Amino acid sequence: MDWFVFALIAPILWAGTDVIDKYILANHIKNPFSYQLLTALTTAPLPFLLFLLTPISYSFPWSLLTMLAAFVLFSSFVLYFKAMAVEEASRVISFVYVGPIFVLPLAFIFLGESLSLSKYLGAMLLVSSAVLISYRRTEGKKSFVISPALGFMLTFTLVHAGYEVLAKYILNSINYWHFLFWWSIGGLLGGFLFLYFPKVRRDFLSDFRTLSKNVVFWKSICTCLFFVGVFSYYVAVSLEPISLVATIPSTEPFFVLLFTVLLSSLMPGMLKEEVDKRTITMKISAVILIIIGAWLIAG
Repeated sequence: MDWFVFALIAPILWAGTDVIDKYILANHIKNPFSYQLLTALTTAPLPFLLFLLTPISYSFPWSLLTMLAAFVLFSSFVLYFKAMAVEEASRVISFVYVGPIFVLPLAFIFLGESLSLSKYLGAMLLVSSAVLISYRRTEGKKSFVISPALGFMLTFTLVHAGYEVLAKYILNSINYWHFLFWWSIGGLLGGFLFLYFPKVRRDFLSDFRTLSKNVVFWKSICTCLFFVGVFSYYVAVSLEPISLVATIPSTEPFFVLLFTVLLSSLMPGMLKEEVDKRTITMKISAVILIIIGAWLIAG
C-alpha cells in the first residue's frame, strides 16, 4: 500500500495550499492574473533544483508531451484563482473533485481502463455532490443560488481530467523525476503566458510593488507544499492505474473544510467561510458523496 500513502500525502498538503491561496486572494491580491504570475514566479526555482538533484535527459516525444500537458494545465489555473477569488475555498475544491466524471470516459477511450456498474454509480454520486455544493444561500433570503465559481471550476476540471489521462500515458514511458522536470518547464511557460498581455503585465507590476515580504514568503511556502504534493502524487500514479490513484485526492475537500472551519472559528477575521450548522451539513454531505463516488469509480 505504499502507493496509497504517497497518494494521501498529496491532498493533505494541497489542502494547506488552498487555504493559503484563499487568504492571499481575499486579503492581498484580488486580481487572479496577477496571482497566476506570482505563482509562476515562486515556481521558477523548481526545475533548477530538480536538475541538481537528478540526471535529466530529453526523450522525444515524452518530454515534449509533458511540457505541453503542463503548459495547458498551468494556463488554466487562472480559472481556479478566479473561482477562489469569488467563492469559499471548501466549495471551490469540492468542484475540482467532480473530475473523475471526466477522467472515467477519457481513461476508457484512451487508456483502455474498464467501466462497470459501480463506476457509473460513482459518477452519479459525483454529479449529485456537484449539484449540492454548487448551491448556496443568499444573504437575507431563504432561496438558493448557483455558486458564481461553478462555470470556472467545471471548465478547469475538464481540462484537469484530460491532463490526468495524458500524464498517466506519459508516465508509462518515463520515470517521475524526468516527468516532474519537463512538467515544471512547461508549467513555467504556461504560468508566465499572461505576461504577453500589456494590461495583465501592468496590473501585475502594480500589485507586486504593494506586496509585503510576508505575503511573498507564504506564497513561496504554498508553492513548496504544492510541489511536494505533486511529487508524492505522481509517485503513486507511476505505481497504479490513474482511475484508482485519481480517487485518493478526492479527500482534499474534507481537509480543506476541516482547516477552514478551524481557522474561521479560531481566527474569525482570517477567512470568510460559512460555518452555520445547515451549511456545514450540506458541505459535509457533498464531501461524503465525493469520497464514496470516487471509491466506487476506483472499483
